[in-house]
Amino acid sequence: MAVLLRRRKLGDTSCREISGFLARLGSPVTVVRNDRPIPPGHDLLIRWGCTSEVPIRNVLNTTAAIHQVNDKAGFRRHIMEATGDGGGIIPVTYFNTQFATDYDEVDVIVRPARHAQGRRLYRCQSMAEVRDAVRRCGAGYYISEYIPKVAEYRVFVVQGRAVCIAKKTPGNPEDVAWNVARGGRFDNVDWGDWPLKAVKTSIEAFNLS
Repeated sequence: MAVLLRRRKLGDTSCREISGFLARLGSPVTVVRNDRPIPPGHDLLIRWGCTSEVPIRNVLNTTAAIHQVNDKAGFRRHIMEATGDGGGIIPVTYFNTQFATDYDEVDVIVRPARHAQGRRLYRCQSMAEVRDAVRRCGAGYYISEYIPKVAEYRVFVVQGRAVCIAKKTPGNPEDVAWNVARGGRFDNVDWGDWPLKAVKTSIEAFNLS
């Protein structure tokens, strides 16, 4: 039996949805918070953003990989270095002083090195706004082009294969971040309706982690 191990204050809604979905398929998984004991009888563990030591030998994802992708700026840099220009996996991204300061018009997102739950993302449409956002973000900030969204998906990849896709429905479509923390929700996408381009891109990103 498998256990899905999550951190406190992380992934509660997502893990419950995954657990319910798998239960309906006849493959139940137990969701456990990392500050609580894992019930006996579990022989496979899947980490949900959690790097705690565990007493189970069979762990699907490593702590090193989780640390790597949790460093969002660092992982973007890794993708840029591996592909040359982002490879269509991520928008064109600039780190620290790489972004030119003489543009007449801009439409970019400025982020701090570490961020979560849709917070501290700054959409900037002038260089004055960029400079202010950079000051707020501090060292390690990164900048990427703004892409108007008509849809956003979360693709779950396990051992190189997409196994589930959730479509994000925002609380406010005008928000930069569409996630549960900002009042949105996830809706399961039936297999026949999977967006294949998003699947391909997600697997490419997974293979670089």
